[in-house]
Amino acid sequence: MKDAVEDLLHKMNVTKGSRFNAARRLEGRDRKMALLVALASALVIALTFVPFAYQLPKVVIADLSVATMIASVLILAVSLVQYSNNDAVNAEQHHRCGLEINELRGELAAKANMVDAEVLQRFSERYARILDRYSVNHEGVDFDQYRVEHPGKYNFGKLERARIRLRAFVAEQWPNGLMVVIVGGFLGLIFYHVLPVRLATETRPVPSTVIPAER
Repeated sequence: MKDAVEDLLHKMNVTKGSRFNAARRLEGRDRKMALLVALASALVIALTFVPFAYQLPKVVIADLSVATMIASVLILAVSLVQYSNNDAVNAEQHHRCGLEINELRGELAAKANMVDAEVLQRFSERYARILDRYSVNHEGVDFDQYRVEHPGKYNFGKLERARIRLRAFVAEQWPNGLMVVIVGGFLGLIFYHVLPVRLATETRPVPSTVIPAER
């Protein structure tokens, strides 16, 4: 019986930790996606304003129009992905699920020495009902993160640990990487395409006035 209790406590602890990891990951991704949409929207406004502020050749204005169109499509795509993922709601469900499992686990741990088969069955049913109530499941990266956080319970080599950390890093930081690409593309377009043309226009010598011949 003691082994059965310990096994159920271990399952609850793993699920609780994985759900909390999922909640943190989804909350962070939702904030980063919102920031990405806001940044791309601001750049679209800036690119739209540039042709009206400077006198630029038609080819540069066309390039700015293409960049604006690409940024607009990116905003639409990211917005659709953010809406379909529903990260904020799922993060709240994961967090609530983790809290309820943690409460149930604490109750079982307090009665561990007095649990018989019938009581253990009731705890197992309550645990199953919690999982059914929060139908959104965590992902493998969340369980892997739990494994890394508890190395004493899981044995894996340095290569496996590095793979898990890399996978977690990519899952958490890809919106930041996309933001870097967007900002880099915007700065490159401005400093290496728009400004050189603008400076060349300003430094171009003004044609001398033609003086009419005296009669």
